[in-house]
Amino acid sequence: MMRILPPRGFSGFSGFCAHSRFSGFYGIRGLGGFTLIELMVGLAVGLWVVAGAMGWAGHTLGQMQRQLQEWQMHRELRALALQLQMELRRAGAHGRPTALVWRQDTGATANAFSTLTLEDGGSTLRFSRATDDNATQPGTSGQTGFRWAEGRMDQSLGGRFQPLTDPGLMEVTSFSATVQTLAHAGTGGCAGTVHSRTVELSLQAQPPQQPQLQQRLALTVHLRNDVVAGGC
Repeated sequence: MMRILPPRGFSGFSGFCAHSRFSGFYGIRGLGGFTLIELMVGLAVGLWVVAGAMGWAGHTLGQMQRQLQEWQMHRELRALALQLQMELRRAGAHGRPTALVWRQDTGATANAFSTLTLEDGGSTLRFSRATDDNATQPGTSGQTGFRWAEGRMDQSLGGRFQPLTDPGLMEVTSFSATVQTLAHAGTGGCAGTVHSRTVELSLQAQPPQQPQLQQRLALTVHLRNDVVAGGC
């Protein structure tokens, strides 16, 4: 029987087995997962990303809440200014305006509702207007006004001041009123002078204990009923 012997120095089978064992060792090691250091680095990067996202979300929500509070405060301040404006435009209203017109046989009657006064350095404003068609003289029901006291605005109704705003919702930090009067001299044989009046109001308010959200509003109200001084 003929035997075929491998060439001298040939060790293929042993080398093949060694190579297979070597490759299998590293292949199994490569499938073993992350090392502890790699896992810690990955967790640190993930936590840093999450912290950044949460910080950005918190900042955005804070800005949105601040803008919402500023908008609400501006709306409340505008509503208060509208109330003041509407009442001031009624100042000096007479129950019988025809009695104020000059006639040759009866003359003219002075408007007793035209008085407008400022007190306490402009923080209190008082005026009157007729509340019915027959009123010709100011009464208790026709006396009204506004004042700033203890972080709120009060309105005078029936001769007594009552709260107009709630300090728990809006704290009024400043209120001032000034009156500008412009005289218009009469012509011809009439010596009377007509005084037109303009009231300038300034308001500042904020949410309770939040001065950083303070809002300021200024408005000008031209009174419809002028004051006549003198006569014909």
